[in-house]
Amino acid sequence: MARCKAFDPDDALLGAMDVFQAKGFEATSIQDLVDRLGISRQSLYDTFGDKQALWMACLERYRQAGRKVFAELLEGPLPLRKALGGLFQQMVDRLLSPEGRACLMAHAALERAVDDPATRACVGRNLNQLFGLFETRLRRARADGELGPAQDPAALARYFQNAIHGLQVTARSGASRDDLEGIVRVTLSVLG
Repeated sequence: MARCKAFDPDDALLGAMDVFQAKGFEATSIQDLVDRLGISRQSLYDTFGDKQALWMACLERYRQAGRKVFAELLEGPLPLRKALGGLFQQMVDRLLSPEGRACLMAHAALERAVDDPATRACVGRNLNQLFGLFETRLRRARADGELGPAQDPAALARYFQNAIHGLQVTARSGASRDDLEGIVRVTLSVLG
């Protein structure tokens, strides 16, 4: 007879995500994960597999959660400038909050994507997802007259996608709220 797990795998996955987000993949040991999750090594392996499998599960979970946050603003009824302004403001607030951390996908892209095909593929899916959300919203904005006909939704989508990642790197290097909000103002100025 199979025993019931004495822990919630979903909670454990969120805890592992916190560890990876704080330390990155390479600096995180199995012991770090066991200590944070409060489970045995065997339970960790039985539930998630090895460290790489747990890392990939965390990345996928993070990607899905991130899509929801972006979609709420970009697929909603707000005018384009307000939707993008709200999205960037949420990003600034999160990055500057006491518990704020860099994006796990940014961590993955910088630390593991070059050498790990599975990480690279997940980061690629995340980038495509973000690009798609931006491009769809920008095409809608052009159809609604919020963008001029000469503005290229695909190019703007790549620009805003890049701006999101750049903002995270700038915040991690110690930029102030004024600095980050100035970057957001300039970023949004491309809308006209």
